[in-house]
Amino acid sequence: MRVGLHTGTPLVTEEGYVGSDVHLAARVAACAHGGQVVCSAATAAAIDPGDRLWRALSALGEHRLKDVPEPVALFQLGEGSFPPLRTISNTNVPRPASSFVGRERELREVLDLIRGGRRLVTLTGPGGSGKTRLALEAAAELVPEFGAGVFWVGLASLRDPALVTETIAQTLGAKDGLAEHISERELLVLLDNLEQVIDAASELADLLERCPNLTLLVTSRELLRVRGEVEYPVPPLASAEAVALFCERAQLDPSEEIGELCARLDNLPLAVELAAARTKALTVSQIRERLSQRLDLLKGGRDADPRQQTLRATIEWSYELLSAAEQELFARLSVFAGGCTLDAAEEVCGAGLDTLQSLVEKSLLRFSDGRYWMLETIREFAGERLEETGEGDAVRRRRARHFRELACRLDAALRAGDPEEGPVSVFASEIDNLRAAVAYGLESGARELVREVTASLPTYWLVRGLYREGRSWVERALALDGAEDDVRRRLLSALGTIAYAQGDAALAIAASDEAASLASRLGGATERLDLLREQALAAMRRGDLERAESLFADRLRVALDVDNGVAVSSCRLNLAEIANRTARHERAEGLLEENLPFVRARGQARCEAYTLAGFAETALRRGRLEGAAANAVDAASRALEIGDRPLALDCLDVFAAAMAARGDHRCAAVLLGATAALREALEIGGDGGAEGARALALAAVDRTSATVAEAWGEGEALTLDEAVGFARAALD
Repeated sequence: MRVGLHTGTPLVTEEGYVGSDVHLAARVAACAHGGQVVCSAATAAAIDPGDRLWRALSALGEHRLKDVPEPVALFQLGEGSFPPLRTISNTNVPRPASSFVGRERELREVLDLIRGGRRLVTLTGPGGSGKTRLALEAAAELVPEFGAGVFWVGLASLRDPALVTETIAQTLGAKDGLAEHISERELLVLLDNLEQVIDAASELADLLERCPNLTLLVTSRELLRVRGEVEYPVPPLASAEAVALFCERAQLDPSEEIGELCARLDNLPLAVELAAARTKALTVSQIRERLSQRLDLLKGGRDADPRQQTLRATIEWSYELLSAAEQELFARLSVFAGGCTLDAAEEVCGAGLDTLQSLVEKSLLRFSDGRYWMLETIREFAGERLEETGEGDAVRRRRARHFRELACRLDAALRAGDPEEGPVSVFASEIDNLRAAVAYGLESGARELVREVTASLPTYWLVRGLYREGRSWVERALALDGAEDDVRRRLLSALGTIAYAQGDAALAIAASDEAASLASRLGGATERLDLLREQALAAMRRGDLERAESLFADRLRVALDVDNGVAVSSCRLNLAEIANRTARHERAEGLLEENLPFVRARGQARCEAYTLAGFAETALRRGRLEGAAANAVDAASRALEIGDRPLALDCLDVFAAAMAARGDHRCAAVLLGATAALREALEIGGDGGAEGARALALAAVDRTSATVAEAWGEGEALTLDEAVGFARAALD
């Protein structure tokens, strides 16, 4: 038996007790479960607070009852746990027909913000990032926690900010003022798509102050920028989540091809869903081939919001809300590939900080790690707008000039002996922009731009192990112009070094000899440090170690005189290598011991890693296997920190040789398998010293052994980080 209690005034007729209070009492009884006693607020108010019945009351929140226009506060009398009351749900939050895929972390974080007492939470992000869906999931989960209910208010169709509070009032059924209606009720209101009526923000802030138990969850492509607001930027999906979403919607099994497609769509939920819809007419590979038309290729179904029928419509919605100045800058910023710094945005695009910040706040531009950048789908749309303005070529010309100057400035710092890590890190951040600048130079016939940028990049290619790209760029730049100048000398020097790293001895010797010859002919146009370097490397690569040693010794004296730290260090390293190759290991060790404190004092991380690697190779040649292994792991770890993958692989080969010499053939095989697979994947070779160490390790292990073969296969599956971790664990 269930009981419902209400206190009020009935009317007595020939048919018995009737009236609204009798009707309400019946509805209260109808919502209870067997064994449960439920009463209205009027009945609860009639109980003396000192009575034991008062202590037996527990609030059940506000509920909507059939044929009762206003929410009714209900209480349970007595103990007992029962299912939720059988009332009309006190929410209008829509439930999408499609499943909710991924976003577990984001959902948890949004819920934690609201449960933690944040009363104005704004989900921001570009169109199609999944703000609304995430907000709906959060709101639905919070329904039991807000006594007066959870309500969704869609604002996409509004254009007049003055109508926002009126629309909220209509949704909540407020007749005598919105703030008065909400009063102290525990209420969550989800305001969806606020960006085009953002000027209503101050009214919403006032509403929150007047209603102490009101919480607002907002989705917007732009922040409200009012007191108490907490922003939650909705990121693109994680890669695995994007693949899962695509496969769920397309009813396909996951594949590497689908992962690549989702990545090219920025893992943006809307783009992924629209692409999945296209699988009814196209294969995944066909969709990938047509991604240059992505803004119009990807279309939604008939039930899609008009703003999200295509990617173009989604981005256009945000674009049309921009001011003229914002639209102009938005278009110009599309020239940057991989983002840009504030300096680049100011110089190339004439950007003002306030306008940049506004674009970030409107979710059309992102800012992280000191860089401004766009999702590729948004950048494509911005690029179209730039071409419509007719100033595309002028902006690209300014971009090319800016990055030419940057490349030359960084190269000058490297040649002056500054630590390599800083310039290489900048090159890595700007490589896509440098590639775009060179492409523009090739298209426009700016040969000097192409040659100078290319001649500035060899250190970057060598450190990152990008030998194939570097060689193709250098060969192309050399073919552009036969002028015998210092730029050509630097290009020839780079070609020799890259070819040597690739194991192409014939080209390395030819390019190095030509660079040395040209440096001699140029005379004063080439710095003496550079001349000696070219001559020493040419001799070393021809196998004339005696002459190479003499030239490196001369260069070391010059480098010390002009205080070029990197030149000093590299000369000592080259001299140590020659000493090792001529079996003078004590001399090699002495040079390295002199070099280590020098490079550490100057913060030359790459030179430090090479010095540790030199210690490892010297110890290996002297049969000091524990020292060789320890230094090899330290050098590999240091190389990983600075992104020098070739050096890390060389060090792992030294470690493998030491392990093999100690009789641990399984450990050696794991690392040899790892370095072989990683070199193949990265398309890089190894220098003579590393090849020597690898040859020692290979000679010691029996590739026909089942144990070695199994270990080799295990190594082939390791990443470079995992391989270094494996070596360190083996050392410990």
